[in-house]
Amino acid sequence: MNIKNIFWIVVASILLKAAYLIFAYFVIGNSSVFSINGYTEITKRNDTGWYEKIATNWYPKVEDKKDLGYSNGADYKQSEWAFLPFYPAINRACIKMLNIDFNTSGLLWSLLFSSFAFIGFYLFCEFYLKDSQRALYISLVFLLFPFHYYFSMMYTEAVFFTFLIFAFISIHTGKYKFVPFLVIPLVLIRPNGIIALIPLYLYYLERNNILSKKRFSIPSLFSRKIVFQSLLFLSGPIAFLLYCVYQKYMTGYYFAFSIAQAGWYKEFMFPFLAFFRKSDFPSQFNSVYTIAIIVLSIFSWKKLSLSMNILIWTSILLPLCSGSTISMPRYISIIFPISIIIGEWLYSLRYKYSALGLLLSLQLLVFYYWLIYNPFSY
Repeated sequence: MNIKNIFWIVVASILLKAAYLIFAYFVIGNSSVFSINGYTEITKRNDTGWYEKIATNWYPKVEDKKDLGYSNGADYKQSEWAFLPFYPAINRACIKMLNIDFNTSGLLWSLLFSSFAFIGFYLFCEFYLKDSQRALYISLVFLLFPFHYYFSMMYTEAVFFTFLIFAFISIHTGKYKFVPFLVIPLVLIRPNGIIALIPLYLYYLERNNILSKKRFSIPSLFSRKIVFQSLLFLSGPIAFLLYCVYQKYMTGYYFAFSIAQAGWYKEFMFPFLAFFRKSDFPSQFNSVYTIAIIVLSIFSWKKLSLSMNILIWTSILLPLCSGSTISMPRYISIIFPISIIIGEWLYSLRYKYSALGLLLSLQLLVFYYWLIYNPFSY
């Protein structure tokens, strides 16, 4: 573990946040952004209002299915049940224990988890690539990549990614005792957390030489050691099942979070039918962006292990099944194998450090839409 490189990752994270402030000043034109409250306000947009509502009042009891959420033309209803509880819960606990408001709590967790996310990505790259300098550069690419400003906002990206990447790290390093403490929060942050357990477990099998693209050793899978360690991964599904029971008690439906997605005009369909369904710029751009990532993933299939490929494809296809490309750049941001592939390619370029400047410029460009509450930032 290269402590010096971790230090530079933290410094880069702080400087990036300073860049957000300076950029926000020129966009908003108000020097108040340089205050703590000002910085807090620019990190608080869109769905953050729902997280604040849940953290403050928790989830409401529901008697009518329509109260979970629905959409019918211009008529729609949205509810708190569309959001999973871990992120609101840690804010709620922080608010009550420290006697602070949501803004302060959200800012603290944002700063903490954004640092954990960037450090975790670097550590995984260092272990995975066995090259600390290459890992540092790729981590800077990850930090500066367009749409990765979400990791520094009051959103669940940094929280989700922190538990995901450290789960991979614990598996890579053989520290399996930490798996339950990482996968339980993972499945309670975002719905795709439960699906993320599949590539996590496949990575575990790969690390234990049970699985690869060309072989699968069934006898080894049923060894006493592997069976015992495999049980640790069940903690995630059990936690998710308990939350489903809680939803049933509060709403009458085990999968209330899924029903509530209707309030955001989402409906289940074949994933590729989600492309270009609307003519607005965000939908068109998100469709093109997602297709570009899919093409990159296809060409990168041979370079990555089965687990990494499964992580990529489940993370892309699952949200597309909702029939919408809204937020796809945000969902793609947590697919770290994509960042590793792009980072390695940029590292091979002659002007690789100039590329970092270009990435920062592109990130600030899309951050502009976040600052002005444009739907492109959803």
